[in-house]
Amino acid sequence: MDPAIVEGIERIRKDRAHGAAWLSQQAIGVMKLAAEKSEAENAAQFLEELSEVAGKLIEARPSMSSIANLVSRFVYDVSRKSREENDLEVLRSFACFTGDELIRDSVAAAFKAAEAGAGIIEDGDRLMTCSYSSTVCQAFRMAKNGGKEIEVIALDSESHGEATAQELRSYGISVEVVPDDALKEHISRARKVLVGADSILGDGSLINGTPTYELAAAARRTSVPFYSVCESVKLDARSHRPKLEKGFDLVPPQLIAGIITEKGIIKPDEVIDHMKGMERYIFLPGQRKGK
Repeated sequence: MDPAIVEGIERIRKDRAHGAAWLSQQAIGVMKLAAEKSEAENAAQFLEELSEVAGKLIEARPSMSSIANLVSRFVYDVSRKSREENDLEVLRSFACFTGDELIRDSVAAAFKAAEAGAGIIEDGDRLMTCSYSSTVCQAFRMAKNGGKEIEVIALDSESHGEATAQELRSYGISVEVVPDDALKEHISRARKVLVGADSILGDGSLINGTPTYELAAAARRTSVPFYSVCESVKLDARSHRPKLEKGFDLVPPQLIAGIITEKGIIKPDEVIDHMKGMERYIFLPGQRKGK
């Protein structure tokens, strides 16, 4: 495997500063690089190379279903194209075009999810969040730009709270960063909780950075509604439960009031219905799909 591709995969594996949306787009960048640097002699070899890189990317961040979904879709679309086109240069160009299209779609979906998240925020709300989510930050920004005066309490979340605060303050939003162990002292001050997502599982449970579970449980005890804001590409259609990476929490569906995507608010028990059709292109490392 080309050293630049290996390096790209390792950057994604080690990155703890960015959210799943950004890392998923970086993963597609690695897939494009694999297509550009491929030394395959035929279409079958080209697809084998792409599948290998996709598998490595999925293994790099198993808790982030958006990476699995996007790189799987990349391989699936190129594989379908190969049924009618065997010319390697045409396939290479198509792969790069597909990558650009997937990134554009991802950015657009994140924007719409943030817009929907901003829609449930009311003027005067004090909101609580944890971990870092670019989509949640954009939801707060849109609410502020819409004339809603809001305050945010961000849990430190291994310094992710400071990253959240720095971004939100640049939008003119008042932010207070509090230690994770002070969560119980502050949750009753919040009117709503909004967090991002790394994965939404078929049963409606949520995987997100620590201490999302503690925040969700505290919100439930104090009757503060807890929402996840994310793109639907984070719905995990894989049949198995992904490995939970260190620093990530699993939040059961009964603690979640709603999952806000670009398609609107989904109740946890409705998630499985929104996954229909996704399973046709999802694959596990070592498998081939789309043939």
